[in-house]
Amino acid sequence: MILSIDESIQRLKAEIIAQDWGLSTKRIDLLEAAFACLRERFSNRKAAHAILIMAGSVLDYVKRKGENTPSNSIDFLKEAMAHIVNLYEADVFDPESEKKLFNGLYFRFIGLKKKIKEERDKKAGRGDIPVGDAVGKDIPPDSPEEIEGLFLSDDSVEQIFIPETIDRIKERIVSLHTHTDTETDLAEVDLLINDLQMSLARAENVGSTIKQLVTNLNAVREGLLSHGGGEGQKQQKAAVVSGDEVVEEQTAGLHVKVTEDPLKRKCPPLELRELIFDDISLYIEESAISLIRKVSGGKQKNYILQSSVPLKDFSGLFRGLAKQFKGHLHTIPDKKLKRLTLPVMVPRGVGLPEIPDADALTLVCVTSGQWNGALLCSSVSDVTTSMVQFQEARNGDILGNGFCDEGRKFPLLDIVSLLRREGFLTMVESG
Repeated sequence: MILSIDESIQRLKAEIIAQDWGLSTKRIDLLEAAFACLRERFSNRKAAHAILIMAGSVLDYVKRKGENTPSNSIDFLKEAMAHIVNLYEADVFDPESEKKLFNGLYFRFIGLKKKIKEERDKKAGRGDIPVGDAVGKDIPPDSPEEIEGLFLSDDSVEQIFIPETIDRIKERIVSLHTHTDTETDLAEVDLLINDLQMSLARAENVGSTIKQLVTNLNAVREGLLSHGGGEGQKQQKAAVVSGDEVVEEQTAGLHVKVTEDPLKRKCPPLELRELIFDDISLYIEESAISLIRKVSGGKQKNYILQSSVPLKDFSGLFRGLAKQFKGHLHTIPDKKLKRLTLPVMVPRGVGLPEIPDADALTLVCVTSGQWNGALLCSSVSDVTTSMVQFQEARNGDILGNGFCDEGRKFPLLDIVSLLRREGFLTMVESG
């Protein structure tokens, strides 16, 4: 089941005001679809994304417990949903305010976990038995250990905001090797991999250490998946960049063997366009550009706030919408196209801006097959540059350096990788 962003927000609002606190299977399925959509939408806003992860964990618990769900779990779920709706409808994006909101909700999340475990301990007659002492004993199916498996561990969400030393992360990886809560571990591993990859893109000096940690986490993840963990979840293997590894990288029109060899290699001529992000020049394939439009400052702020671009903004009385686009969107009827939105994507890498700046008033819709997304940049070159050589030099979403006939070097943005991570897979039928 797939919901649009508007349908997801409406679903949250309906559940917030619902008097019947017993969630049916259908309502849970709708909420899971809404959370999945909103996690994609808020992927660039860490606080909102973390709140949705906590809410999703509680929803999993509610799904398991059914009619026996404690009321305080529903209370937390409604509060988290209300915060998400407020963040979505807010007029101003305030990262510090969102961070404070997350911190307050996180402590209530931890309190809810402890209260549920205490209640189950009392019913089981175990009192304050430490979790470690209960391992291997005859424990009822819905014991605190199982409940722990339905929630993220304390460290996993805290990792997003509270800096941890490399040693502590190493200890966490070691504990994951011996942990048995597959569902919880898989969610935590995905969070840690994502956080380490973001750190890797910004930290050159400790890059090799972080690479090894990501490699270790991927080994843990493969082990969890081999035991059946993560069924029903979106399975995306985290990419590991290893100095000893040779992988096949693909962009919209470029095929090269990527290794640590710094030598330039020849490639078929590829036409590129230059995009400027906060005075930083990046090049993308001409064939990946679906639409280029100048936008007003007001619309730009709204796009950044909502993390999305409604395509109906480009329709007009005397101009068709579909014919303005190239690629897959060109084949979709205007009536359906007006209901679609594209996510605002932000390239990652050392030195790249974390959010579009005030001068980023040029909207570039990009495409790769049925994957589509939008970029906000300062300007786009009017002419193309032909790349004839390539040198791998991975930096986050920057695949490496391209070279033209004159020998001029320029950074190449891996638009396919960016679309796979932050773009939308448009499955609307063209007919």
